[in-house]
Amino acid sequence: MNTGNEVLFEVNDLHVTFGKGKKAFEAVRGVTFQVHRGETFGIVGESGSGKTTIGRTIMRIYTPSQGNVIYKGEQISGKISKALDKKVIQEIQMIFQDPMASLNERAKVDYIVSEGLINLRGRSLKEKERQELVAKALEDVGLLPEFASRFPHEFSGGQRQRIGIARALIMEPECIIADEPISALDVSIRAQVLNLLADLQKEKGITYIFIAHDLSVMRYFTDRIAVLHKGKMVELAETEELISHPAHPYTKALLSAIPMPDPIRERKKKLFVYDPTIHDYDQNPPKWTEIAPGHFLLANERELTDGFGQK
Repeated sequence: MNTGNEVLFEVNDLHVTFGKGKKAFEAVRGVTFQVHRGETFGIVGESGSGKTTIGRTIMRIYTPSQGNVIYKGEQISGKISKALDKKVIQEIQMIFQDPMASLNERAKVDYIVSEGLINLRGRSLKEKERQELVAKALEDVGLLPEFASRFPHEFSGGQRQRIGIARALIMEPECIIADEPISALDVSIRAQVLNLLADLQKEKGITYIFIAHDLSVMRYFTDRIAVLHKGKMVELAETEELISHPAHPYTKALLSAIPMPDPIRERKKKLFVYDPTIHDYDQNPPKWTEIAPGHFLLANERELTDGFGQK
């Protein structure tokens, strides 16, 4: 839950391009948003929309081709000092989508969880202190300290994801970027992991950037949601506002795709299909417009004049 209006992150006109020349592909195109301390900021969109690319650019895994990322008032994209890089490594952590692929299969949990801490602190980290910190991190995510001596393949999917969360928590981060952390898990385990993340946020005041393709999950977990379509942000609003009053047709399409538990209603529901070719964007480019307090929409003048996005 958002604990205040202090801005932790600013993402300004972010562009991320892969390849060069004719083979260049722009995965993220002009994305701008702010993340406040203590909130859970959601980024939603279908596969290939650029969600993970934004998360990895904030983590400095990718370099933006244009724009920048500001953290606590300092630019962290591009070339930065070693001191700032060390600060970013400690204070911003990531939970990856696949809990098996993101864990070193040949390493024990003890090393996996503490690897970042070892790299950060080096010889100043004493062995006894390291073991105590690993045990505490495992306990924080509901795992027994004795699990530290086991290998990843000895655990279930939910337990492996908890190990990934412990690996992030041991660094005592200000922010965690959660890249579809439950999509690879069984339905019965998903709620457990989400509840764990929510409890950790209340206890430690962590800020989350939560990446997913499922708006039903977003409704449960996030404070605000940014909707991405083909690298562009098309809508941004507080979660309940976005769910109750979706303005962009792509947001409506995502909402219509959510399965209903009632099979009769599921068969009768109408799927909304978004076709961007009918919006005349070549002749009349869209612009970022605030259609209600805190509710922003990417639409052109004709769409706004015709009532596009009106409640």
